Amino acid sequence: MLSYKPIFPFLLRRRTFGWLFGFFIAFTPFGCGEQNTNESNQSSAVSTKPINTLTSQEKTLGWKLLFDGKDLSAWRGYNKSNFPSSGWTIKDGMLMMEATGKEEEGYGGDIITKDQYENFEFRTDFKLSPDANSGILYLVKEIKGEPIWHSAAEFQILDDEGYEMKGKYVMDKHRTGDNFDLQAATENALKPLGEWNEAIVKVNKGKVEHWLNGQRVLEYTLWTPEWKEKVKNSKFAKYPDYGMSKQGHIGIQDWGHKMWYRNIKIKEL
Repeated sequence: MLSYKPIFPFLLRRRTFGWLFGFFIAFTPFGCGEQNTNESNQSSAVSTKPINTLTSQEKTLGWKLLFDGKDLSAWRGYNKSNFPSSGWTIKDGMLMMEATGKEEEGYGGDIITKDQYENFEFRTDFKLSPDANSGILYLVKEIKGEPIWHSAAEFQILDDEGYEMKGKYVMDKHRTGDNFDLQAATENALKPLGEWNEAIVKVNKGKVEHWLNGQRVLEYTLWTPEWKEKVKNSKFAKYPDYGMSKQGHIGIQDWGHKMWYRNIKIKEL
């Protein structure tokens, strides 16, 4: 989900800056520093093993697939009893969101897990199309007549550079990995357009972590005075149920853009 306005795009190209900085570091004596302490020792950051499968170790640890490349029985539409009949499709073992071509107009609608979760680690690979915009929402509470984002925090997914290159201002806290409109990621770990990315959301007793491609890019704690202050100063201030659920569904947002998802799995903590 995203709001934008025109501005000079080169002022905001975080990924371009990152490339230039990396080039500088690579050719200086300081280019062999310590490994980023945010790097996850639990994530392969887009595994090369067969897609939509669990290893024996993952099964032992309690991981469960939410999509095996064929079966969508773990999902349904938000505020619906069934999975959307259009807008979402399975292609080559991937869950694909089709595009309307219209900003902010979903085709099939948002989807959620049938089950609800309290403490968990959720993982998925995702791939962006040009200008794609989506999100992973968690601890979702269904509210009749209200969109999914009125209740649940969001791991933002966006073609950051695509928006910026076209002169669309991508607001702070609205980029991939951000806690949408509430907290910006500390690292820009998004891969170039067309490559697979891995997103992880961990929720354990109110403590939340966002991971992107093996890096922990954000953490916060729900329901604290600090959390409530963030909500108060955001677009969600007028929604009393926002971020208050102790248990809820996990959702994937349909914002009218083509997206691909695979390796969707969860482990309860």
